[in-house]
Amino acid sequence: MSVKPVKNKPYIIGLTGGIASGKTTVTKYLKSLHIPVIDSDFIVKNLWEHKEEMITKAEKVFGFQVRNDDDKKKLGDIIFHDQEKRKELNQIVHPYVFDEIEKQKAIMDRFPFIVIDMPLLIEADYMKHCDHIVLVYVDLETQIKRLMERDSITRDEALIKIQSQMPLEDKKLYAHTIFDNRKEISDLYLEIDHFIEGLKHEKQQFISTP
Repeated sequence: MSVKPVKNKPYIIGLTGGIASGKTTVTKYLKSLHIPVIDSDFIVKNLWEHKEEMITKAEKVFGFQVRNDDDKKKLGDIIFHDQEKRKELNQIVHPYVFDEIEKQKAIMDRFPFIVIDMPLLIEADYMKHCDHIVLVYVDLETQIKRLMERDSITRDEALIKIQSQMPLEDKKLYAHTIFDNRKEISDLYLEIDHFIEGLKHEKQQFISTP
């Protein structure tokens, strides 16, 4: 007879993309399917509000206080235009983010799947903590157009923001699965449905057979 193991670890899905590629749309749909999502952007926002140790480290490196929205905007402008400063900030912030992700994963360990929503999944080398990498993809022109509309900014401003991240074309090389978000939202949902069904089938391989 078949025997189930006492407990399997959750299957960790790393979800990444680029600014205005549609990652938020994907995570909302995954949540509607009752799949837990750990949002790294939300974690970062919470850390900037409450993690005094991290904030103090950043202030020492950048030479000014980071306590309100204007301070954070100033910091954001710096790291969008200066790759070295962006690396310095990431070296400060990422360890705190990773620590919080591990805490949340431990709370969610009863679920078969956990999605880690992380824009810098590849850049931060968090891939090694994931079982499967999913990329939400759009072509560059679509990305520019959506970002201009979303943030009411110029094409040049949109390009600066997009170019501060790894190009989506490069991220394709690291992805096991690519969601093409250039079509209708119903098409995107169908891609997600097929992906989840495939994962459920994979999960059955954990069950021993005679």
